[in-house]
Amino acid sequence: MTDHNFAVVTFTESSKAYETLSDLRGASREGRIGVASAIIAEREPDGRLHLAEGSDAVIGAGASTGGLVGMFVGILGGPLGVLLGWGTGALVGSIADSKRLGRNETIVGEFSSRLPAGTTAILAEVNEVTPEVLDGLAASQDGVVLRRAAVDVLAELEAAEAAAEAADKEASRVMREQRRQERKDSWDERVARLKARFQRKN
Repeated sequence: MTDHNFAVVTFTESSKAYETLSDLRGASREGRIGVASAIIAEREPDGRLHLAEGSDAVIGAGASTGGLVGMFVGILGGPLGVLLGWGTGALVGSIADSKRLGRNETIVGEFSSRLPAGTTAILAEVNEVTPEVLDGLAASQDGVVLRRAAVDVLAELEAAEAAAEAADKEASRVMREQRRQERKDSWDERVARLKARFQRKN
């Protein structure tokens, strides 16, 4: 029986992430672990998530745009990620992010707390017979693995997407109300100016 997981493997040196991804590719070919997709990502100094380019930085077609990895990157690096402190909020460091995580209690927030600025990571969707394979590959390069069940990650990403849509609708409603109020205020001001002019003439 295999476990379908989403994993973030973090490194302090980007070269070690590339070494581990290469070893992970080999382990996948040998059938020791299934890799649906994986990609190397770096947290920029400004907090944004940057995806590495090139065939040596990716396993699986469409890793950056499709599947669980693509969805994760899209949420973490998008406006909702920034709003909830998953994006540029990581600039403040893992300690502050851990406090934020305590309030949010989210899987994505937990992953984000492991990705402060300057960190390089492998984001991967894997099928594991045993966690020892990925753990061993990561440990050989001083990497740290955080994994959660893929079904739980997917459920949270779906909830985050729904929250983003609801927030967009609410923002649109507020803007419409503001525009209506502005038009009303403008009308009242114009009427008041006209009344003042007529009063002066009389």
